[in-house]
Amino acid sequence: MLGIVLFLALAQVAPPSAEFNRGKAAYERAEYGRAIEVLRPLLYPELRLETEGQVVAAHRMLGIAHLFEKQNALAAQEFRKLLQMRPDYRFDALLDPPQVVDFFNGVLREYEGELSQIEARRKQAEVEERQRREAYERAKNGPTVIERRMIRNSFTVNFIPFGAGQFQNGQRKKGWGFLISETTLGAVSVGAFATNFAVYGFRPKRTCTQDPTMPSTGTCKDPNEKRSETLTTVQLVSGGLFFAVAAWGIADAILNFQPEIAAPAEYQLPTAPPARRVSALRLAPVLDGRTLGAGLAFRF
Repeated sequence: MLGIVLFLALAQVAPPSAEFNRGKAAYERAEYGRAIEVLRPLLYPELRLETEGQVVAAHRMLGIAHLFEKQNALAAQEFRKLLQMRPDYRFDALLDPPQVVDFFNGVLREYEGELSQIEARRKQAEVEERQRREAYERAKNGPTVIERRMIRNSFTVNFIPFGAGQFQNGQRKKGWGFLISETTLGAVSVGAFATNFAVYGFRPKRTCTQDPTMPSTGTCKDPNEKRSETLTTVQLVSGGLFFAVAAWGIADAILNFQPEIAAPAEYQLPTAPPARRVSALRLAPVLDGRTLGAGLAFRF
């Protein structure tokens, strides 16, 4: 009698893992009623299993056992619990019984809308948890200090040609456009002037040649003079265009002037020069043996 009581007491206090193994063994022997009797108390009314893997396996075995015991409502309930824990869980059509696969797929089709809501809630919970952790880290590390460095622009730079004002205002494309245009026009104008001066001088000498087929009219055709006039025309036209583009660039820089712009990431704040030590001249008494005198000392 005492042995029977002791056996019943040990059975009542058997660990959940041992009960799970007993239920699994009954399920594998196709004793579905016995498997339900052993596994269901491990999930209801309160969860007694120790690991998530055991809980998933218990819902799976209970769903199949209820299905084979013709308890379709309870089987659908267990499969829904299984899908809540593992939304991507699927039965294998090659390994699992067709009856189980078809029934589970029917539950899945009915439950897809709810599954999407569960997945959306899970992702939202993950986002909120991450935001809480980030807020905690910020609070722990103190307030975040955002340093914004600015560069103060000079209005005088707007009157410098070659796109200086545009570069200062942060309009680099415009700056390069004005720089290239003005440099090209200035180079053409200076080049034409230098060529004209080097070849023909300030007063080019006329080498008049009279066309022998034409009657003498007192005039002559000078090709050097024509080339000099062409170079002068190129010089004046390119020079005029240079000043027009330069004036356009100055006006554009003034209209788009930015008193301050954000400093680029590589910008380094100017460091203060080291303090200069001032030399000093000091007159001090000098004691040498018994003689008292005066001396000069420099300090740098």
